[in-house]
Amino acid sequence: METSAEVKATKRALLVGRIAFAWAVVIVARLLYLQVVKHEDFVQAAKSQQKHTVEIPALRGELLARDGTPLAISIRTESAVVNPMRVKDAEFFATMVGPVVGLDRRELAAALKERKEKKARGRGFLMIKRHLNAEERERLGYLRRTFPIEIMEDARREYPNGMVGAHVVGSISAEGNGNAGLEQKLNSELKGKPGKMVVLTGSRQDNYLTWVTEESVQGVNLTLSLDRVIQHDAEKYLAEAVQETSAAGGTALVMDPQTGEVLALANYPFFDPRHETPTKAEAEVRHKNIAVQIPCEPGSVMKMITVTMGIDTGKFTPESTIYCENGAFPRPKRRPIHDHGRYGTLDVAGVLIKSSNIGVAKISLTVGPKPLYEYLKKFGIGDRTGIELPAESRGLLWPLECRGKGPCWTPASHEYIAFGHEVAATAVQLGRAVSVIANGGLLVQPHLVVKKTRPGVDGKEEALPLPGRKPQRVLRPETCFTIRRLMERVVVEGTGRAAAIPGYSAGGKTGSAEIFENGAWQNRHNSSFIGFAPVTNPRVVVVVTLNRTPKLGGVAAAPVFRKVTETALRVLQVPKDRPETDVVVKSPAPEMGGAEKIKEEKPPAQAEPGETKEEAAPSPLLTGPKVPDFRGKTLLAVLRESAERGMEVETSGQGMAREQQPAPGAILPRGARVRVRFSVTP
Repeated sequence: METSAEVKATKRALLVGRIAFAWAVVIVARLLYLQVVKHEDFVQAAKSQQKHTVEIPALRGELLARDGTPLAISIRTESAVVNPMRVKDAEFFATMVGPVVGLDRRELAAALKERKEKKARGRGFLMIKRHLNAEERERLGYLRRTFPIEIMEDARREYPNGMVGAHVVGSISAEGNGNAGLEQKLNSELKGKPGKMVVLTGSRQDNYLTWVTEESVQGVNLTLSLDRVIQHDAEKYLAEAVQETSAAGGTALVMDPQTGEVLALANYPFFDPRHETPTKAEAEVRHKNIAVQIPCEPGSVMKMITVTMGIDTGKFTPESTIYCENGAFPRPKRRPIHDHGRYGTLDVAGVLIKSSNIGVAKISLTVGPKPLYEYLKKFGIGDRTGIELPAESRGLLWPLECRGKGPCWTPASHEYIAFGHEVAATAVQLGRAVSVIANGGLLVQPHLVVKKTRPGVDGKEEALPLPGRKPQRVLRPETCFTIRRLMERVVVEGTGRAAAIPGYSAGGKTGSAEIFENGAWQNRHNSSFIGFAPVTNPRVVVVVTLNRTPKLGGVAAAPVFRKVTETALRVLQVPKDRPETDVVVKSPAPEMGGAEKIKEEKPPAQAEPGETKEEAAPSPLLTGPKVPDFRGKTLLAVLRESAERGMEVETSGQGMAREQQPAPGAILPRGARVRVRFSVTP
């Protein structure tokens, strides 16, 4: 029989055993939970601490000029980074590392403390210095023995031509993404595809094993249509003109009218794409591509389309006469249209040469609004060109018919649009429009990229397909040839004389749309010149616009056209088609149709000889002018007065004018002449 002591010992042993058993059950259950139930979760957690995937940056594709010269290239570099959470003493770290890489120690220490204290997202990565040079790399190599500095692969974008072509080439941000020009528009193609590298680390986050799981793919290389010499001179002459004419800015475009290839595209002000972190002013300039983003009223250059419409529809010929109302065209219940010259009867050629607002308005009135709208569309007005640049504007062309609440054409819109009001276009759109005339009636697509390649595995360049750019026929070739000859006369004898090029024939049209702001005309113009050369077989189309200048297109923009076109023809080795002595650079003729503001007030009518001064009544659209009284005047006086009124006279005899037919005050029929007989005796 057991004693009480033995019973107590047995009970204690059983209690300890039960406790041990329960503890063992708890431990086993916990182990089962950790190693079976939560096994995958802890495996993933361990991998996330020890296994990291690092992105291998791809080299950005190159941008090349048409001759293969690099415009933008990427160079492999190295950058220094640090994990702020592993920096024990930020002040000491900044004191030692800051001077080595040219950083202010206080700013570096503040950045480290901010990352550590706020525990912000991305606190495990702080860029110390990008694009280390050899000396910085060597000196940091010694500091890495003491501080947790890491050296990572990076790439720097180089622009060998500096600011030349900057608005076309564009620029990239500090993160390596395009933020202007082609760099932005085609960023996904240029950037390439980054690779992936797996890194295994120990408990101290030290690397001990790495391997590449996916190779990086270099970006696409793009060959552009830009010619470096033409681009350089376009920017040079544009900058000179902006400063000489007190303009706020401007643009110059050079294009091949047959293919749509852009040989030069310059905007002023310029910017430097080499600045990865630009100032606020620089950032604004780089995002402001005037040639494709900012449309403006084209002014008289729109008369090219109106006259083309009149001739192409068969309603007019170059010899058709139009009465230009002696400078003021009043109409019932509408604002009068004015010319800056008192023109009488002009033929269609003279309307374009002298840039008559009234003449082209009457052409539009005769043909009608719907055909004008259709011809504007044929020339690409109101539609984007599709050029490979960001934020392209479609310009302004309101719908012909009113549908909904949006603006549309009024009953008088086609009269004002005929000479460049109520419509707006970019320089690239104007270049496409004048190319229709220059290439014989084809609407082409302006473009910059002429070739795409990607480096292959074997090191050879692999050609990539380009989107089709098939021209569309919109005009008859014979119409275009006629308009080219008329535009040549604008340069030879009209408002574009300053655009004449020694040794080459050239055609063009001036434009000077006055700016209306804050309820008043500002005596500032968007002055422009569009043209082509040579006339018989145009090789280049050039568009020049100068914004907010007090000078008109014939004075401000035409000389830039001459200089830029001369460079382009020389670079393209275009043979001269006329002796250099045939063309002497002249001052432009008065730009009578230049400042195309629509005046509200009506000037007083001029009284004819022998008549009292009274308000002129509205004239029928195409009736002729009144024949003045030439009797009693000398031959010189008759010729001078008839020239001022745009009338043709046929003279006979000598002495003083005695008889005339038609009689004074009669309406001169279209195409008719005034016959005047001179005699010594009455």
